[in-house]
Amino acid sequence: MNWEYLIKKPRVALLLLLLLWAFLQLKPWAGLNVDWGFDIQGGARIVMKPLNQSVNLEDITLVIQNRLNIYGLRDIRVRGASDLQNKYVVVEAAGLSEEDVEKLVASEGKFEGKIGNFTVFRGGDVKVDKARIRIFYDREARVYRYEIPIILSPEAAKRFAEATKNLIPVGFNGTYLDKNFDFYIDGQLVESLPISSELRGRETPTAAITGRAGSYDEVKKNVKRLTAILMTGAIPTKLEIVSMQNVSPILGYEFLKSTAVAGLFAAIFVSLVILMRYRNPRIVGAILFTAFSEMVLTLAVASLINWQLDLSAIAGIIITLGTGIDQQIIITDEFLYGYSKKGEKEAMFVILAAFGTIVAAMVPLLFIGVGVVRGFAVTTVIGMAIAYFITRPAYVEIAADFFK
Repeated sequence: MNWEYLIKKPRVALLLLLLLWAFLQLKPWAGLNVDWGFDIQGGARIVMKPLNQSVNLEDITLVIQNRLNIYGLRDIRVRGASDLQNKYVVVEAAGLSEEDVEKLVASEGKFEGKIGNFTVFRGGDVKVDKARIRIFYDREARVYRYEIPIILSPEAAKRFAEATKNLIPVGFNGTYLDKNFDFYIDGQLVESLPISSELRGRETPTAAITGRAGSYDEVKKNVKRLTAILMTGAIPTKLEIVSMQNVSPILGYEFLKSTAVAGLFAAIFVSLVILMRYRNPRIVGAILFTAFSEMVLTLAVASLINWQLDLSAIAGIIITLGTGIDQQIIITDEFLYGYSKKGEKEAMFVILAAFGTIVAAMVPLLFIGVGVVRGFAVTTVIGMAIAYFITRPAYVEIAADFFK
């Protein structure tokens, strides 16, 4: 490696360092460390009918969307639909099984905490202290346990004091009260926890839901599900499952293969056109290297922020590559007609104007867009930012040598 060249070309050196980071981030030797969206990796599609048809579909879809977002998913599509007789809710979620969707969104999610037959709180009376959620291994029982701290509303705390004031201490040295704190979801008992006798008759502002399971993955699923239900509240009505299906990722991966092949042929065709225009193979290599760098860095950033790439996001990357080659030709032409700092500045000014225009067009979609529109906007903005601040300045330094 020519270290003297890299010292003189700091933008090129920066690009090479970032490409090394991107290579480590994407881990191509282990597949590709990219989170694909519903269109490509598949997932679950579920169609549900509200039992109460008078309920506003927007209220239902909002709760389900929030619940799935808390669950840690990103490529989620929740929409209302209707025919001449009924309303429906359609959910599509990438990387989720039918069973996961059914447990998370088909249930109404009516959460209650009871002591005996006395209801201390319902879902709206509590908040989850997410920062203090714990999953730990119980060496004695050889299972994983979880603990979800919750904060009770003042009204719920008063009801707790009322429900426990007449209970009797039992057990060794009267450690616990004679009734447990029972937690229900949709009328089904999920946890029954002993109450310390020290809390009898006290307005306790905090509590903790604890439980256990055999494996870490099982505990993690339980924690996500309970946290999602606690934080989003109940769905306004029960939902009847009309149809459920797993969407195969096969077609999506075939699309990726077809896109890669099409991209290869496009690169060959573009190379021939550029070669005919400039008659310099080094220029062709520099332009293709810069375009490849933009694609790799965009994928690496998407992997870093865990952004799921669907078909629209891939379209955003393609848009970035197309504008990139176009702007590199602008830079090359500025140098072709006489290398000068003025030519470099004029080329970068044109690129800055294009960058500002595209970002200005994409920013509204980042905030008001949903689903496929937002994915397109995110990857386009990421790609254009990488292009303007990293790859195209590096190309300016490379191209400057061709026309000295």
